Amino acid sequence: MKKTLTLIKREYLARVRTKGFIIGTLAMPFLVFILIGVQMLTAQMGAREKKTLAVMDLTGRIAPVLQKHMSETYKNSQNEPLYQFEHVAVIPESLASLKARYTRRVQSEKVSALIVLPQDVFDKNAFEVYARNISNMEFNSNLERAVSYVVSGLRLEQSGLDQALVRRLTQRLELRTFKVSEEGTKEESGMVMFGISYAMILILYTALLMYGQFVMRGVYEDKNSRVVEVLLSSVRPDQFMAGKIIGIGGAGLTQFLVWALFVALGSTYGMLMVKQMAPGAESLALPTISFSIYLFFFIFFIFGYFIYATLYAALGSMVNDEADAQSLQWPVTILILMGFLAMFFIINNPNSTLAVVLSLIPFFAPLLMFLRYTVGAAPLYQVLLSIAVMIASIYGLIWLTGRVFRVGILLYGKRATLPEVVKWIKYS
Repeated sequence: MKKTLTLIKREYLARVRTKGFIIGTLAMPFLVFILIGVQMLTAQMGAREKKTLAVMDLTGRIAPVLQKHMSETYKNSQNEPLYQFEHVAVIPESLASLKARYTRRVQSEKVSALIVLPQDVFDKNAFEVYARNISNMEFNSNLERAVSYVVSGLRLEQSGLDQALVRRLTQRLELRTFKVSEEGTKEESGMVMFGISYAMILILYTALLMYGQFVMRGVYEDKNSRVVEVLLSSVRPDQFMAGKIIGIGGAGLTQFLVWALFVALGSTYGMLMVKQMAPGAESLALPTISFSIYLFFFIFFIFGYFIYATLYAALGSMVNDEADAQSLQWPVTILILMGFLAMFFIINNPNSTLAVVLSLIPFFAPLLMFLRYTVGAAPLYQVLLSIAVMIASIYGLIWLTGRVFRVGILLYGKRATLPEVVKWIKYS
């Protein structure tokens, strides 16, 4: 045990004392927050940029009402209309030539977009937009919403119905979601809870993938440097493997906990700022994240790490360089990826038989059982059962990895094949 602790200390300190580890650990959260802030700022600036819209209204009725509605509805921070209109007088015979002329103006950025409102827009329910950038979803949504509002108003006016009364009778309803748990019932935003769950699963997925590869790299680097031969003269292979896995895992966990602290603080204060600053967000019901979610997040990270670290350690003892490692690691990577992709099914069907079965498979449990628990679908006994299955799996994987490692560390210049690995496990 003392030798194992010495190896753990060696692996841990060899990583956390490096400048790269310290700088990466502290700088990464700031870089992420800065990147998110820049993206939000640039998106907001782009969304609030003034645009000149050329409008060809073949009905002769929509353009004036549309201009008035959009000028009153969409404004920038200086309370100025976001959209300026350039009305294009058109007759059907000149439509093609005018379209060609104004698409050239769009190409030269003299106007932001050309809007064509055909004569049959009231019957066909479709209009056309020509722009250099057709991926501006906010602009597309604003325009589609505004034209639909104006066209429906003109239809109501033509029918003789009271527009205000009809709009009040057909007003959309607001969905309010309440989470029911053992602690009681509390109003929470389903969208925000999905975002938090997705973020935490993404962190788990990234951590399992990244730290498992660290273990693999550490094993084959020691193997190639022949350090392992010196160490194995005084420790057993299983002690060396335990020291490698736990030491690297401890360094990864240290980095992980620092990042988790930044994420927790950033998400808490970030959501409070959103509620105070974003229009309409003051009524947003923020979810409460219980202590048990944080606890199981930590537990599933630890057990998930040990499951995949042992697999990556076995791969590390079978290869000699990065190229061999890249070609052999895809089965393990696919296991992690399958668990991540399955979350999109699980989050919509958390109580289905398939969801329960998948979340009890040890390779998927760190992601899927945790996800089911965060959405309130996994009872405690299933969570505890998945933990027991993972513990048993870790014990079996370490046993298998130790057998592979005993032979693999002595193999140089040749990549092991699957039949050879089976023989190692059988006879070692």
